Amino acid sequence: MSDYENLIDRELFLEKFEKLSLKIEQLTSEISKMKEKLEKTNKFNRSFGLEAIRKSKPLGFAKEIHGLKSPTKRYILSIRTVSELWKGRKNDFLIAIRQQEKETQRDIKALGIRIPIDDMKNLTTLARVVLSMLYISSELKGIEITEILREIISQINKEGQSMVREVKQNMVL
Repeated sequence: MSDYENLIDRELFLEKFEKLSLKIEQLTSEISKMKEKLEKTNKFNRSFGLEAIRKSKPLGFAKEIHGLKSPTKRYILSIRTVSELWKGRKNDFLIAIRQQEKETQRDIKALGIRIPIDDMKNLTTLARVVLSMLYISSELKGIEITEILREIISQINKEGQSMVREVKQNMVL
């Protein structure tokens, strides 16, 4: 082989090598994007909070509370029941905060606090805090709190037995 033929073979080899290198870079980039998308999807699917939401049941008397919305997301607080055995306990109230996409209303993330149904100390503390928030809000707005509390208590007394039946149906006692 002459030097000229070696030079042509070398140039062809380098040209093919460059094309192959470019294709490898493109494939690596595509694989990286696919991996990132898969990890993002798995992150949504393995959320502990979302799993807890799926295993719980909503309570009809405990209405969802919507928080302030952002341009793309909305936040919802709900109280649910969980009868699944978890960490040696079952029959809990689940206080959950869900983050949803605003357009699709699909849950993105969720956080939850499980409180045993018979934990009177924590439930009393929670009730006291919520009633304190109501009191503060009423005072700031100049609204009489006693009438609101009277209405709440009479509604609870009126619907009390149906609330207990609903929780009993959701729980494994």
